[in-house]
Amino acid sequence: MLDILQKLCESNKFVVHEFESNIEDVNSKIVVPNSDNNNQEYYFILECKSVNDTLITNLTNDHAEKFMDKLEELEFTDESLRKNCTMILCCENSNISEQTLLQFEEDPYYFKKNVITYSKEELLAFEQELNNQYSNEYLNKLLMSDGLFELFKTHSLGNDSYYPLLIKVITKLPFIHYLPQQNQLNDLEEFVKTELDESSIKLLDFICREDENLSEEIIDEKISTVWSEL
Repeated sequence: MLDILQKLCESNKFVVHEFESNIEDVNSKIVVPNSDNNNQEYYFILECKSVNDTLITNLTNDHAEKFMDKLEELEFTDESLRKNCTMILCCENSNISEQTLLQFEEDPYYFKKNVITYSKEELLAFEQELNNQYSNEYLNKLLMSDGLFELFKTHSLGNDSYYPLLIKVITKLPFIHYLPQQNQLNDLEEFVKTELDESSIKLLDFICREDENLSEEIIDEKISTVWSEL
């Protein structure tokens, strides 16, 4: 998962650096804006290979402050990091209580905190569906896949579906945005005309004709004239 998030970050104008967590079975990276990125947010990504409630509690109570101090000393960070860094914890969703995850995300000290949980099956399916494409546009294309959102809402997706993990990634990574789909509509006037008879089209043409110099009285008179001729 850490590699996928790195590529998503790089696709969104961030630079990803290695960072040594010094915690067994925990890998980490620090994500910083590149020179073309006006976003001053930083992201500290942790991937826990073997996770439980005790580890997450220790991350909050013991390790977060030490991480922040070390990150501030790096040559590619600055004083804005302390107030603008989000810790993103990636881990399998077994052996973790919802209460612990909620407490972790709501902890206000040192980092904003988000958690992305997943199963091995979801992660494999997500990686295959991405197919080395990491742009916002592609993620939105997957998001709008026919019928999947309705199945997701009704908990009707299989355990090996990529879609729940996609939702979490879009929700938990602040720099990935939902892109509203443009409605592909035909010209409204032409659409209306296909439903009208010839006399009604004649009246519509007159009503739609632009002539700002005509007074209201003259317009009313002309409409009455056209109407009487129908």
